[in-house]
Amino acid sequence: MKKEGKKAGRRHAGIGYVLAFVWISSMALGGFFMPVLIDTLPYFKIKAIQVEGNVAIPTYVFSKAVGELKNNWLFVNEKRLLTVLNALTGNSVEEVKIDRYFQTQGVILKIRVKERKPFLTVIEDKKILFFDDKGVPFLSQYYAPQKPYIYANQNLIKNYFSALKKLVDICKTSQVNSIYLTDMNTLIYTTNGSKILLPPLQQIDDVALKRFESIYNISMEAKEIDLTTEGMAIIKSGE
Repeated sequence: MKKEGKKAGRRHAGIGYVLAFVWISSMALGGFFMPVLIDTLPYFKIKAIQVEGNVAIPTYVFSKAVGELKNNWLFVNEKRLLTVLNALTGNSVEEVKIDRYFQTQGVILKIRVKERKPFLTVIEDKKILFFDDKGVPFLSQYYAPQKPYIYANQNLIKNYFSALKKLVDICKTSQVNSIYLTDMNTLIYTTNGSKILLPPLQQIDDVALKRFESIYNISMEAKEIDLTTEGMAIIKSGE
């Protein structure tokens, strides 16, 4: 009886070893062939791309971005696609949404995109970059520079974007050519050659902006307007 029990135990152990070997082998083969199957089966392929919402960015950029994600719907999600698109476009894409339509010969990928639109044109060390109206900087080869040109360090703009946004909103309704931002003051040059001096950006509040708007509107032909002193405006005529 003891011998038969030992034989049965060895037999069961042997079957267990065989099953374990078969399981490990199947997992190894599956792990080896699965990437090949994913890359070759039509079900996983993206056969067409539909893009909505792009204004400045060409459609081929989206095809290139999907191609960098292996042209396979398993690897294309909104977060990864947004990362690749912004690497290709200099952070020009704010948001993407993806819908997938499955068919027997592949997937139709519908991409809805929200591009960043230039609000500021900033020139820093001869490099042109844009800021959108939320204060996010981006580089874009698809937009031309727009006046007024802002000459400044982008960190200064990021820190005091709200004040600059209000200032630019006023300047865009006037004939302002360029704005220079320094730690000492803010210099505004108009298209007719006038110069306006304001306090540095970090000191410009709503009161200063109202003074600037009212003084500028009644002194458009002045050669120079100095508003750096609180409560006082120094106006130099063009004569």
